[in-house]
Amino acid sequence: MILQSDVIGWSWPSVRELLPLDLDGLAVESGCLVRRRGVVGGEALARTLMLVGLPNASLERASKMACEIGLAKMNTTALFKRLVRSEPFLKAMFCETLNHAMDVSERWGKYRLLAVDATVLCGPGATGTDQRLHTVYDLSKGLPLSVELTGPKGGEALWRHCSFGHGDLLLCDSGYGYNNSFRWALDLGASFLIRFNFATVTLYDEQDRRILAQEADAMIPVTGTTEVSVRMPEWPNPLRAVGGRNLEGEPRWILTNLSAAEVPHQEVRQLYRKRWQVELFFKRLKSLLDSDQLPTRDGPTARPWIWAKLLLASLAVLIGHERFSP
Repeated sequence: MILQSDVIGWSWPSVRELLPLDLDGLAVESGCLVRRRGVVGGEALARTLMLVGLPNASLERASKMACEIGLAKMNTTALFKRLVRSEPFLKAMFCETLNHAMDVSERWGKYRLLAVDATVLCGPGATGTDQRLHTVYDLSKGLPLSVELTGPKGGEALWRHCSFGHGDLLLCDSGYGYNNSFRWALDLGASFLIRFNFATVTLYDEQDRRILAQEADAMIPVTGTTEVSVRMPEWPNPLRAVGGRNLEGEPRWILTNLSAAEVPHQEVRQLYRKRWQVELFFKRLKSLLDSDQLPTRDGPTARPWIWAKLLLASLAVLIGHERFSP
C-alpha cells in the first residue's frame, strides 16, 4: 500500500523525468490551467492533482496539504473546478509514464504477449457498474500498454484499442469473442487467442456450412483437446478453433490465427492461461490506491479521480522498479 507520506516523500526530480517535458504547456493546452489563480504553473498543478489521488483523500484534505507544502493556494471549491477540467491533463501524464516501463526481453517466441480485458469501478452505494476501465496489458513488462475509460455502457471491444499490431499476440476472454473482435485484430495484423462460443459467432467449416454450438461442443472429447479448421466471413485465410473442457466438464473454445507449427492445439490452453496476469493487475491496482471505490458514482470528478489514481499507481511501480503482477 502506498501511503501519503511515501508520495509526498518521492524525489520530485525522479518523478519529473517520467512525466511530459512541458507540463506547463500541456496544462494550458488541456484546459485546466487557463487561469493561474492559486497555482504557479503546470508542475505545481500536477503535484496538487496527485494529492487528490491519495488513499482516503478528499478535496478538502488535498487543498490543505497543497497549501502546507507550498504547491498551491486553492480552497476546496477552486480545487474542485480544477479537477473537473483535469482529465486530459492527467491522462496525458499517465500515458507518458507508460513509455518508461521496464524494458525486459521476455516474449513468447517472436511475439509480445498482451492481455486485453476490462474491470468495473464503482462509487458509494452502487448496485451496478459506474465506470469501466479497458486495458491492454503487456505481460512481459508487467505494466498496462494502453487504457481507455468508459461509462457503464462501454462494453468490452478490441476496437477500443489501437496499441497492438504485427508481432503482438492477444489473449482475450469471451467478452471479446465475436466476429468484430476477430476482424479488428486481423486487420491490425495481430495474432490472438480469444475464447468464444459458437452460439455467438459466425464461423463456417471447410464445406462452407455454418458451425452450430451444439454440434461443435459434441466434438470435444472428455479429456484433452480437439481442433477444427474454421473460416470467417470475408476473411480469406482459415482459422483454428481449439476446444477442451473445464473441470466441470463444460465446453470451452479458443479461436486463434496462429499456425499449428507455432502452437500445437495441445498447448493452446496453457498459453491462454497466461492471460490471468491482467486479473492480478486489476487486483493490485484496486488494492494499491483504493481505486475500486469512487468518491462519486458519475459526478464530474469521477473520471479525473481515476486518472489520478492510475498516474500514482504507475509512478509507484516505476519508481520502485516493480511490476504490477508477477
